[in-house]
Amino acid sequence: MGFPRYKKKFWLIAVLVIFVLLFGVGALSTYVIRFSGTSTVVCESCHPELIPLWKNSHGHPAGETSCFACHSHGTRIIPDSWNILRHVRDQISPPEYLADDGLTNQRCLDCHQDVWELGYEPKKKVINFTHRYHIQEGLNCVDCHRNAGHAYMTGSTNRPTVTECLDCHIKEFTGQPKSAKCLNCHDVMLAPGRTWK
Repeated sequence: MGFPRYKKKFWLIAVLVIFVLLFGVGALSTYVIRFSGTSTVVCESCHPELIPLWKNSHGHPAGETSCFACHSHGTRIIPDSWNILRHVRDQISPPEYLADDGLTNQRCLDCHQDVWELGYEPKKKVINFTHRYHIQEGLNCVDCHRNAGHAYMTGSTNRPTVTECLDCHIKEFTGQPKSAKCLNCHDVMLAPGRTWK
């Protein structure tokens, strides 16, 4: 008479064990798929020359950001279409990584929204500069900070070089005296070969 009671418990435990196993396998599979779709290790297999630059970057160090953070559309909770299954799939394993200017610019502004403010103060005040004016002129972040994610500066900033600025501002430096024209942008005059510390 007691056997049916144990049989009922057995099936309850069996169903519970199967559910836990299926959930565990699903979670592990999701983790493995997500890891293979977003891990820097996977990026390194095709781009070994960029990984050491990024890991030594002062602007976007490896401990604070990843390839996925800058080169994908990022994680979105709300689907952008009616196809919820495709949305979930794309969040688990991003379908594409991009380095085009439009996406990279948007990803820069997602983290650096304060550059839009007119009162934004750079860490080292060397140049009279406002990001907003350059953005309003149609420039992207990557026009001046092309290699910011891959360590092209060794200091605490990713300012563009003088030659990069002069590509657009060369007309402002024609005529005499050329040295005085530096004060159009710079707060201070630096002796040749000296850097601001």
